[in-house]
Amino acid sequence: MTTNKRILLYTAVLTLLLSVTGAGAVPPRELEYAYLNTQSGYLIVGREAHFEVILPEGASGYTFEFNTYYAEDRETDNQFMGIDRVKAQPEPTYVLTPQNPGQYFLEVIIMDADYRSLTLQSEPFYCYPEGSEADPSTLPGKVMEIAQLAENQGFTTQYDKALFLHDWLTHNADYDEPMTIHTPEGVLLQGKGVCESYALAYQMLLRQVGVTSQYVTGYSRGQLHAWNLVHLDGEWTFIDPTWNDPVGGGNEGYDYFGMTDTQLARDHDWSVGKHNPPAATTTQHNYLQRNGWAPFDSLEGLHELLAREMTAKNPQIKYTYTGEDRYLDVQYEIKKWLDNNAHIYFAESYSYGGSSYSGTMDVTYGDYADYTFFTDDESFKTAIDGLLKAKTRQIKMYYQGTDRFFDFGITLRRFLTDHAEEYGISTYSYTYYPFHGVADIEYK
Repeated sequence: MTTNKRILLYTAVLTLLLSVTGAGAVPPRELEYAYLNTQSGYLIVGREAHFEVILPEGASGYTFEFNTYYAEDRETDNQFMGIDRVKAQPEPTYVLTPQNPGQYFLEVIIMDADYRSLTLQSEPFYCYPEGSEADPSTLPGKVMEIAQLAENQGFTTQYDKALFLHDWLTHNADYDEPMTIHTPEGVLLQGKGVCESYALAYQMLLRQVGVTSQYVTGYSRGQLHAWNLVHLDGEWTFIDPTWNDPVGGGNEGYDYFGMTDTQLARDHDWSVGKHNPPAATTTQHNYLQRNGWAPFDSLEGLHELLAREMTAKNPQIKYTYTGEDRYLDVQYEIKKWLDNNAHIYFAESYSYGGSSYSGTMDVTYGDYADYTFFTDDESFKTAIDGLLKAKTRQIKMYYQGTDRFFDFGITLRRFLTDHAEEYGISTYSYTYYPFHGVADIEYK
């Protein structure tokens, strides 16, 4: 009995020690996610800004060190200096009250009891004098103005708010081709900026309407890049407003609105940098899929999609690739498929275009309801034999085989030349296209 009491006492003490020291906690770098959250898109001198480190539910046993850095100039990427440090504390929260206009950013070190750590770094926060929000010629004032436009729409979902703000950015700003404008003031006040400007501005606008967003950096298309991870109606999703706004203006799109990890990873890499964002796994916020673009996740899926839509004689086919193969060129694969199969579905003309992963195809179909169909030489001979024996005066035939080099004119002429006497043909004439044609026959 005494032994059992000692065991129970030892277990209780050990449990208490583990809860206090955090021993046994998941190493910070192995956490499913960890990110710094705030509802402040920009800072105002003298106004508190609250920050909190968000960890997976149940994660505990960590300490948090906050370091704040400041640079006086908002316009240039100059030297930052440390202005505040909160040594390791159990609370994952921090309050910043900026004293001067300029740029600020935070660095957070998450540490467990074994001194294993993960460092997170915030985006730059731009700070303005008190009263700036009332002046739309300043960034805070412009953010307030655009956010109010969104609120005036009466949207009931965060998706609709995020889409409205995305469209405002892509339709009112252009990519800065000299690549010199990096601040959010660029796209919001000057109408141009690079990816950093787009992503920071979008972040500010989203937070102003109550939508949680993270600023993500990494590489895309061989260059440094920035975009957003947005929490919409309970789910995380990636949005890249820069790549949705092509260089040169016009042709704004939605290829990068509402993407999952696997979709975005085809041409984005965020494995570097001081962030560990949550996973984006849902397609429910994908703009293209919500608006009629048919998804496919493999080359075979693309072929099935085209066959299905063209069998139904759909005059406009919208498609989007949701698979993981970054090297799949959708437009090239569509061209190859159409070269071999367009005639099978009576497509007289077609045009298509879009990005490497999605696009739209317009198709015009011919009416061949009164034609006789065949798929190879044998079925051609059988079909035309029946027509000629019936003394059909006008023969309409259509090839539906898979030989892209088939020439109906040569096949028809050769047969009529060789068998005119057999079927009592006196004269004939015909018009044809590669896969179909019409022959007028006179019999003796």
